[in-house]
Amino acid sequence: EALNRAWGTAFWSQQYGDWEEILPPRRTPTFSNPSQQLDWHRFCSDALLECFEMECAILREYTPHIPITTNFMHAFKPLNYWKWAAREDLVALDMYPDPAEADAHVYAALNYDLMRSLGQGRPWLLMEQATSQVNWRPYNFVKQPGQMRLWSHQAIARGSQGVMFFQWRQSCAGAEKFHSAMVPHVGTNSRIWREVVALGQELRRLDILLPSRIQAKVAIMWDWESWWALELEGKPSCSLRQIDQVRAFYEPLFARNITVDFVPPDGDLQSYRVVLIPNLYLVRETTAQRLADYVAGGGTVVIGFFSGIVDEHDHVWLGGYPAPFRRMLGVRIEEFIALPPQQHIGIITDDGNSYNAMLWSEVLELEGAIALAQYTTGFYAGYPAVTQNRFGQGIAYYLSTQLEAAGMSWLVQHVCDYAGVQPVYSTPPGVEAIVRQDGQRTWLYLLNHRATSIDVALNAPADDLLSGQRLATICHLEPYGVAILTPSHSSLTDSF
Repeated sequence: EALNRAWGTAFWSQQYGDWEEILPPRRTPTFSNPSQQLDWHRFCSDALLECFEMECAILREYTPHIPITTNFMHAFKPLNYWKWAAREDLVALDMYPDPAEADAHVYAALNYDLMRSLGQGRPWLLMEQATSQVNWRPYNFVKQPGQMRLWSHQAIARGSQGVMFFQWRQSCAGAEKFHSAMVPHVGTNSRIWREVVALGQELRRLDILLPSRIQAKVAIMWDWESWWALELEGKPSCSLRQIDQVRAFYEPLFARNITVDFVPPDGDLQSYRVVLIPNLYLVRETTAQRLADYVAGGGTVVIGFFSGIVDEHDHVWLGGYPAPFRRMLGVRIEEFIALPPQQHIGIITDDGNSYNAMLWSEVLELEGAIALAQYTTGFYAGYPAVTQNRFGQGIAYYLSTQLEAAGMSWLVQHVCDYAGVQPVYSTPPGVEAIVRQDGQRTWLYLLNHRATSIDVALNAPADDLLSGQRLATICHLEPYGVAILTPSHSSLTDSF
């Protein structure tokens, strides 16, 4: 009876009378039961985790002194990494950014921040990457000279305590024989080998960074269960994807050198000035209350569209969308409007800026919130598109559409300015900045993702850990160049 209620089997006469009648989801004439599919996702992740823990128990018996990990594969949908990471001694990642993609390093940074967050800020390990090209894309581009070094340092800058490669020696047979390696087919008289050796020598000098950590004032909430539920069939739009929404929030923060942590729905939010929720379609009552308490206590939250819609069984929260967040957001959504592919609509902000939006819009009624932007097209022209609501001592924002990149940049800038969140360092476009700290010592990582050289202005004299040079006012970065700067004088620790 409890299972029938949880799965809503009264709909389409799907009731079960005996446990033996229940099968895994199979091909059906139309949609499978979404609540059953959600529990199937949970079961598959938990069953694989049970296998992992069985193997861990054996290893801990015979090699209790050796830490245990397994290789995560970037933002991998089938496994609830929050559960897995809690049972590992060390979080590890395979990451293969595509050199053909101009923004590949941005998605890599997102995953590095996710790995650091899965371990609650502890060091993690880049277990696999390629020295150059892979073999499994339709077109396998090589990494440019210096790019392998740059991307290796990017992982270290964002919390990795080591760099490993697949593979040591390039295979001469098998499916991966054209996957690059530390020792390529041509041997050690090669660019790849020389770059690997140089990187290894360089990493020897970075042990001083090992105790340092990365701090963030902005968090993005990430929930695997909501991800599973969101992308089941039968939604207003089949184009709504969690990764797309996360990237839409993450990328303008990356561009501003604002460091981000990821948090689970039951995570501690108190150390963050801003919590961003690109999408939380599935929300438990306890999570909604935790967010309300965070905002009431002075926090700032931004919630994206189609959030707070169903409970943990994929049953719609009644009482007006988004019922669990309605009081905190000060809005009521009457209906969702899914937009066809390629259709754009317009919004205008209260400060006169106009932006395009796509994918989604909503008929939204204010219940205490104020509108920061309104729709300018469609029958809902004049209705709020972006809202702000004071709740207790804090502020809750709601985004009811998918803004173009310039619009997301406007929103992120507005929220960060209001919450007092500043970049870790100001750099030209294409130069990434990350700060690592260890007590009173501070290191500023500068990474040039451009194929051209660039000068970065310094706030104070600094020493470059990599080159050994003392820099006065300018840090010159070669194409794909890297610098690790520390203030020249202890009194300048706060310069970064």
